Amino acid sequence: MPAKVILKVTKGELSGEEFTYSEKEQLFVGRQEDCAIVLPDKSVSRYHCMLEVTPPYVTVRDFGSLNGTFLNGEKIGGRERSVSAEDAQKEYHEEFDLHDGNTLGLGKHCELTLRTIVAKCCADCGEEILATDEAQNGETSPDDAPRMHVNDRGEPICEACCLRREAKKRDDALAAIEKERAAKEKAEAERMGKARMEQSRLERERLEGEKKRKEAEAVAEALAKKLKAAADRAAKEEAEREHMKAAAAAAALKKAEEEIQRKQDEQRKAEEEQRKRAEEENKRSEAERKPQEEMKNQQAQKRCIECGTRFTPKAPDHNLCPECAGEREKVLKAMLRQALGAAFAQHEKGGGLPIPEGFRRMKRLGAGGMGEVWLVQEENTGRKFALKTMLPQVAADERAKKSFLREARLGETLEHKNVIRVYKTGCESGMFFILMELCEGGSVDKYMERCGGKLPLDVATYIILQTLDGLEYAHHADVSVECEDGIRRAKGVVHRDFKPGNIFLMDNGKFPVAKVADFGFAKAFETAGLSRHTRTGTAAATPVFQPRQQIANYKYAKPDVDVWAAAASYYNMLTGNIPKDIHGKDVWMEMYTGEVVPIRRRNPQIPEKLAAVIDRALVERPEIGVKTAAEFKSRIVKALPMNLRHAVRGVL
Repeated sequence: MPAKVILKVTKGELSGEEFTYSEKEQLFVGRQEDCAIVLPDKSVSRYHCMLEVTPPYVTVRDFGSLNGTFLNGEKIGGRERSVSAEDAQKEYHEEFDLHDGNTLGLGKHCELTLRTIVAKCCADCGEEILATDEAQNGETSPDDAPRMHVNDRGEPICEACCLRREAKKRDDALAAIEKERAAKEKAEAERMGKARMEQSRLERERLEGEKKRKEAEAVAEALAKKLKAAADRAAKEEAEREHMKAAAAAAALKKAEEEIQRKQDEQRKAEEEQRKRAEEENKRSEAERKPQEEMKNQQAQKRCIECGTRFTPKAPDHNLCPECAGEREKVLKAMLRQALGAAFAQHEKGGGLPIPEGFRRMKRLGAGGMGEVWLVQEENTGRKFALKTMLPQVAADERAKKSFLREARLGETLEHKNVIRVYKTGCESGMFFILMELCEGGSVDKYMERCGGKLPLDVATYIILQTLDGLEYAHHADVSVECEDGIRRAKGVVHRDFKPGNIFLMDNGKFPVAKVADFGFAKAFETAGLSRHTRTGTAAATPVFQPRQQIANYKYAKPDVDVWAAAASYYNMLTGNIPKDIHGKDVWMEMYTGEVVPIRRRNPQIPEKLAAVIDRALVERPEIGVKTAAEFKSRIVKALPMNLRHAVRGVL
């Protein structure tokens, strides 16, 4: 079962009501109607506090409430009565972690109790497992959904541990069959030994009979000679009688020999029948053992692509043994094999599949908290590409990997001159990667640093008009991607992290081609559960390029949040500042409740008509002022002076 967080009102007007969350949420709590949890108690402030929920983790931050916030009866935030709410919200407020069973008091007469439900884990290996009766967002579980397995004690275990147990049972069954076969062979050997002993005994009896027969014949011959010698002294009847005795003895001996021969024939026949039965039994045993051995061989190990060692992979995308997976250089090399070997099959028409050894890593272009970006080059053609690696901040199970790749692969289907081309996304030994088009000019925020902190009006306008074309295309593109569960289709892709740092330039000229980067990857990384916090933007990792609609409802953000972020980026390029004044204030509270500073207060040199268009696009209440990227571009073009319109005519 997935992790859940349950907030129950245990004191106050809404006592008994529960709020349940199983995914990433940012919750404003207070009496104000636009709060995620509205508590009508008079002791609760309008914007009392903010809860950040990442099941099963929860943090709380007081926003300078009048009656204070209490964690298990201990006060953790509030303001003096002599301090106004506006002044209190400008101060920094400390963040506290909540745990299962904690009580959160909001003022004197309102209280919330936290309950966390941790994901069910395998009793053998400790990995998280999904119960068979769980529903995924109300959908029927697919045929390939994980099934519930239990061990001998009735405890739940994962499918991998179940397979290992089944493999052991099969091995034990094979051992039992082998033991039974050995016992049968031993019994057969003992029986054959007894048969040989019996045959030897019968042969001895035959030889003794033959000897007696010869002795009897000798006696008969001697008697015959004696009779012949004493013919004169013995009567004819006596001679006949002796002869009769000798003949009877000979007949008895012959009969004994025939009986011995009969027993030997029966013995040989019984041995032949026993041999045939043994052969049939061996064939049957072999037929039963062969399927067992084939099933065992199906669980074949992998061979490490670096050192060649055979190992049992923990996941389908693990191609390195544990020792090689611990070396960063080998992981990056394996990533190049997977990414470059597949990406250029689409890119090189008629050239065949290039081999990974045909590429080399040149240098690291940048690094951040979750990964690095490397420059790689095809040795034969000199073509260069960017390889972005992302290391998740939490453990990535198979469900998280599939969720990330399903969202991220939508970006592979986007093809537009103002959107960076993504050739391949994937995962290698626990690290995610994106192979994409290289932009020699770098990002716009770095370009602004080289230009003294902001850009000239004509250059900033030239860049923003191109990126609006890229956004308009992406917001309406019919995209589809082949996933493990079939073809996934979508109508448009929302960026959710648009900012100058995600606009890249193809060259270092004054009017370069601009392209939007990282489409959908911010949402993919968050919804897959690979990062605990959503902290985007450029000012100390804060949401300074997000409108209040996106902060309040990140999961269901629509294309208009990208349009607002584009206006904020244009504002930033022209002034060197962000649209709202966050200095000395709580950033989240100011971005959610604060007002945009008109752009001409920051830069009076901006033409009035153009300033009015930018200010209009940055409106947030009651809704975002400009809904589509195409509308924003049209308004900008109409407001441009003729000389500026001529300067940017190449992108109109």
